[in-house]
Amino acid sequence: MSASEPAIRASYAKTVIASMKHGPASERDDMFSRLDPTLRLSIREASLLDWMPARDFAVLPTLVFEVLGAARAKEFWRANLLASLERTLLSPLRLGAIALYGESPGSLMRMAPQAWQLVSRHCGKCSSGEMTSVSFNLQLKQLPPELQTPGMLMLWSGGTESCIERMKFNGHADAELSPGEPSTATIHAAWKSR
Repeated sequence: MSASEPAIRASYAKTVIASMKHGPASERDDMFSRLDPTLRLSIREASLLDWMPARDFAVLPTLVFEVLGAARAKEFWRANLLASLERTLLSPLRLGAIALYGESPGSLMRMAPQAWQLVSRHCGKCSSGEMTSVSFNLQLKQLPPELQTPGMLMLWSGGTESCIERMKFNGHADAELSPGEPSTATIHAAWKSR
């Protein structure tokens, strides 16, 4: 892999594989039967901070989307990223966001650009958009083609919903590629108190 190639941290792929293992047996078996054993082995052997090609990582969200469908894929990513917020890589960002901005889903989403920098390289830029006390927009620009997929949209929307849930609010999130500009994705989130 060249230093300029779009890449994602191997730790991210490892959390996906772990989540796939905990699903219902029929879905788990279907996903793993479709996953190239060479790719699975490379994920297993990689260290947490290693980089893997984004095109290889993108296989995982596509696989989850194809096996589970849109609604269940979004739920898969919500649960996956909810657990990741408690793990070593993202926990410091979560704690920092709460300390700086308070106990709100918007607090965590304000840290999304830093999280994206932590887990991706040459995969575009994440920026915060319009924010109110009950809604937030994020934008990912200059996405490489391998990340311009329905599976990645479910990953981003489900991950955003995990931020809402982690802060004990009710809400939803959706992600879409910009019409005429597929290298830009926008994530819209809204929430309310429970």
